Amino acid sequence: MAKPSYPRARRLAETIRRLVGEWLEAEQADQPGALVTVTDVRVTDDLHHASVFFTVLGDDQARAETEAWVASAAVQARTFVASQLRLRHVPTLEFVSDTVPGQGARIDRLLAELGAPEGSDQEGSGA
Repeated sequence: MAKPSYPRARRLAETIRRLVGEWLEAEQADQPGALVTVTDVRVTDDLHHASVFFTVLGDDQARAETEAWVASAAVQARTFVASQLRLRHVPTLEFVSDTVPGQGARIDRLLAELGAPEGSDQEGSGA
C-alpha cells in the first residue's frame, strides 16, 4: 500500500517528468535546435490531465519555434509515455512554458540595480 504522504498523483508526475525528458532527449537528437528542459509536472488528482512545465535555452526566435513544436508534439509524447506505463488511462499532456527562470533572472537584475550604488559605497569605505 502506498504511503498517504506520497500520493499517487505525485508519483505519476515524477514518472511522467522522467519519461518526457527521455522522449525530448531522443527527439532532439534527430533535430538541431534549442535545448528543452522539463522543470515540473503536475497531475490532477483524478490522474486524467498532466501539465508539463518546460524551459527553452536559446534566443526568442528559437524559444517560439520550440514552444510551437513541443505543443504540436504533445500527442507523440503521450504515446511514448503510454508505451512505458502500465495504466488503463494515460493522462493527456499539456505543455506549458515555465516562466519562473525568466522571472528569477529579472528579480536578480532588479536587485542588482538597487544594490549597486549602496554596494559600491560600502566597498570603498570598508577598505
